[in-house]
Amino acid sequence: MSPDTELDRASEPAPRRRSLVNQRSMVAAILVTIIVILAAVAVIVLYGLNMSRAPRTAVERALATAEVATRQQPGVASNWVDLTYAYIASGRYADARRASASGKVVGDLPAFYIADAFILEKQGNLTEAIAGYEAAKQKAISYHDELVSAAAAKGVIYSALNEDLADAAIYKARLLVETGDAASAVQEYDIALKIDPQMADVLVERAGARETIGDVTGARADYTAALRFIPDLQEAIDGLERLGAAQ
Repeated sequence: MSPDTELDRASEPAPRRRSLVNQRSMVAAILVTIIVILAAVAVIVLYGLNMSRAPRTAVERALATAEVATRQQPGVASNWVDLTYAYIASGRYADARRASASGKVVGDLPAFYIADAFILEKQGNLTEAIAGYEAAKQKAISYHDELVSAAAAKGVIYSALNEDLADAAIYKARLLVETGDAASAVQEYDIALKIDPQMADVLVERAGARETIGDVTGARADYTAALRFIPDLQEAIDGLERLGAAQ
């Protein structure tokens, strides 16, 4: 090799080494990318977990809504009523009892007593449930009387229907029919229909109870009355046809 060649090579610039700053920037960029990917994966996983826990049925949605409402406004008695019935619908009777007890502390509403009886019925304690519905009726009467008196003290007439009393009487009547005491059931239906005589479905139920005890005239009158409110009510039409065939 000639001296000139060696001189030429020696005069060539040395290869440029990558800047330390550039290396650190690349490492930082890689780390940021990894962090972003991990964060995205975490979001996806959490979303999947939340979706798996989300309410899937109407009952679950109602329960979730009632639980949130009660947590946000624990001083509203009606929220506790909704929560109690949501627990009943979910079959969580122990939770329903606790919710009812907590709600009574907030506001001693007749709806809680109806719920208590309904829990007993759902658990098969029919005799206790019938007594519970009677207790709910008495509570509904006293509560309504208090509202009437409070309104009168202010010079106002309280004219709202005692719907709690009607509900308790209807639930009791249905249970009496189920346990074979249709005659007593008719008396309970009488109470409910005195409060609201336009309940076509309840008229049909009383007609059925009257049929059971042999009161054909009364049953026919109830079926006919139900059709005045809902002309195409199939249960009433079938009842009249059945009574006609029985003549």
